Amino acid sequence: MAGKAYLFDMDGVLVDNCRYHVLSWLEFARRHGGKLTERQIVEWMGAPGRDYIVRMFDEPQSPERVDELMQEKESLYRELYRPHLAPRKGLMEFLQSACAAGIPCAVVTGGSKANVDYVLDGLDIRAFFACIVDSSHYERGKPAPDCYLQAARRLGVSPDACTVFEDAVNGIEAAQAAKMRVVAITGTNARETLAAVSPDMIIDTFDEVPR
Repeated sequence: MAGKAYLFDMDGVLVDNCRYHVLSWLEFARRHGGKLTERQIVEWMGAPGRDYIVRMFDEPQSPERVDELMQEKESLYRELYRPHLAPRKGLMEFLQSACAAGIPCAVVTGGSKANVDYVLDGLDIRAFFACIVDSSHYERGKPAPDCYLQAARRLGVSPDACTVFEDAVNGIEAAQAAKMRVVAITGTNARETLAAVSPDMIIDTFDEVPR
């Protein structure tokens, strides 16, 4: 696929881990008496975790308490997912081909730095990415385009030169708002759900993306 930069969401794209985020959020909500359903978890995918915390409690939480709760939830997620950590099918070969072609890549995620480190170092793929934008780098989460626009600026490319790889509706809408091409990958959402927001392409694995 022609383009000067590839921007990858992390959860559900680099790794097929949606199920483990769902399980950890449900367990977290059970522990704290928060109001959260599986449907809400999936619908909010792509947004920073702190947005989940704000939405799931009736009473406002201080920024310090939000940080504390997020650390607990993400620790639970990493514990659940650790035995299953693996790259999406075809990812390694796709990253290698992008590197060989001189196409810069970035990770752009609503996840925390700790979760980014967990995935990139656990899969030994950090060297493929020239730029990492995690939830600590921006205020407005997806579907706002801020995170993707920031990645383009840091890579020194224009938005219309970027191709985004996303699994979540919020993320697809963020990429579209940034005026970028977007490739949706199934797993977190069904093909029909992804098609409803009109990405440029829908794939099941990275093997399907033209080199």
